[in-house]
Amino acid sequence: MNKIEFEAFNSLNTEIIILNAQDLSLLWLNDSAKAANWITDPSINNTGDIFSMLDEPAAEQIKELLSQAKKNASSITRRDFMIGEHSEQLRTLDLTVTYSEKKDLIFIEALNTDNLNKIIDSTRSFASQKIAAGLARTLAHEVKNPLSGIKGSAQILKSKYSDDFSKKFLKIIEDETDRLNEIVTKILTPAKKPTFAYFNLHEALQRVLALTDAETQENLTISRNFDPSIPEIYGDKNLFIQALMNIVKNAMQACSDYSEIPMLSIKTHITYRQPINGTIHGTLAEIIISDNGPGIEPDLHDQIFFPMVSSKETGSGIGLSIAQDIIRIHGGAISFERRNEETLFSILIPISQAMQGAQSA
Repeated sequence: MNKIEFEAFNSLNTEIIILNAQDLSLLWLNDSAKAANWITDPSINNTGDIFSMLDEPAAEQIKELLSQAKKNASSITRRDFMIGEHSEQLRTLDLTVTYSEKKDLIFIEALNTDNLNKIIDSTRSFASQKIAAGLARTLAHEVKNPLSGIKGSAQILKSKYSDDFSKKFLKIIEDETDRLNEIVTKILTPAKKPTFAYFNLHEALQRVLALTDAETQENLTISRNFDPSIPEIYGDKNLFIQALMNIVKNAMQACSDYSEIPMLSIKTHITYRQPINGTIHGTLAEIIISDNGPGIEPDLHDQIFFPMVSSKETGSGIGLSIAQDIIRIHGGAISFERRNEETLFSILIPISQAMQGAQSA
């Protein structure tokens, strides 16, 4: 096989590495393997050492598999094979090693089962959230009419009782009814039809910081780490700004209320081959918004994006749900984790292949 024949492997989601069977030198690897960092420099096809990127136990185990496959002129598969990298990143793979005696080549096929688990989890979560959203809308519809009756009754009572004591509590009833009605309206009102066009992601983030007054808060430290190589995003800029605002506002409030030195961090970078709702996308932009607040209560981890679920006593539970809906309109996904005493929200947005090509031209 020559390198032109190898190119057919680029259409596969699995990671393909082809080695010279004599000295185990690297001959070729496909795009999936490059994205998984099997070698230091993904631009190099015909040189490099795949073992230099692995920790010693993983390298020795793979060499042993290669030796067995060559000795027996066979194919060997290992399920849930754990490999470690010098970056301390652990991955779980289904690894198949095949020796071709005729061509004197060794083929390594690696299927990242971490991605498969993410696909299963994201699909299950998506289905659960759709059910929860439907129930929330049904509940909101049933609540709307009684709210009108409560407010109307309070207004009638205000005209009859004019003493300060009565007026005070009737005013509370009116205000709280208006607040609930606003929440219900947000749930029932369908999102406006998006207007899609290409926009600069970092301009949108700067706009978010301006609209939330983040930069004017003297005690808040803001860290930006923007990747200038990210091409323009295809979507509705105003809707996307709204989604980012909901997340940034939550982060600002969390760290400002909790930390003596509140810190907000926004990072962007390119990532590869990430699953979104059951589909693995080749190239994506990732936005990570983190804060040093108290985090989200463990009991709420599975429901934090559901409507009317909030970790704040005064929260409506609508902000993150709306943000998720907007991000999904853009073909993306949002998730969170707690790491190193920080809460990190990650937003993944697939990058248009057409725009990628225009950026590199």
